[in-house]
Amino acid sequence: MVPAPSCALTWDYWTSSTSDNVELICLMPNSVFIPLTVSWDATLQDVKEELWDLAVKFPLFGMLHEMSGYVFHFINSLAVYEEVDDENKRLRDIKPVCGVLVIIERSIERPGEHLLNTHISNLIGKGLNEFENLRSSEVNDYRMRMRYLAEESMNKRALSTRLERLRYRCPPRLADSPSVPTTLISHLNNNCFILVTKVANTEVSFF
Repeated sequence: MVPAPSCALTWDYWTSSTSDNVELICLMPNSVFIPLTVSWDATLQDVKEELWDLAVKFPLFGMLHEMSGYVFHFINSLAVYEEVDDENKRLRDIKPVCGVLVIIERSIERPGEHLLNTHISNLIGKGLNEFENLRSSEVNDYRMRMRYLAEESMNKRALSTRLERLRYRCPPRLADSPSVPTTLISHLNNNCFILVTKVANTEVSFF
């Protein structure tokens, strides 16, 4: 039986605790749970490495594959089941409810879709599963139209040239007149101007 979570069931646990360490409950893909005590500032990569070091001492270790083939799932503060792909994130960043982490095999069917849905849920402050449960024909029609519009835009951009993609990412600000603006004429030197390139956060510059 999985023990009761050590993380207090309070909304501000991850911001108000005075302890330097946190106790996690890690549910492994071979049906074994491993209790783990790590630093609050530990990254998910650190957690995974410690888990695989400890898993050798537990039963069914032979059923595990390379740790790179697994990702973390957890319940976030919005009560949404979230998958995290970026293992450089710290525990303080993801704030798993009750300190429970689920390790599952990485999905290869539609990579990135679950992560995208999670980002959308965080932006709007509501889980997408709530919209899935709506039975409004108006909402469903709007979502269908927006999906078609997004797919059309995506297909059009996929067929664009490199120059067109560059112009989309970095749109040029072109003058609407071929003549030099009056405000710049006084700054010209022999009908030329000097371009200065400066390296950020340094005193280095090129003319």
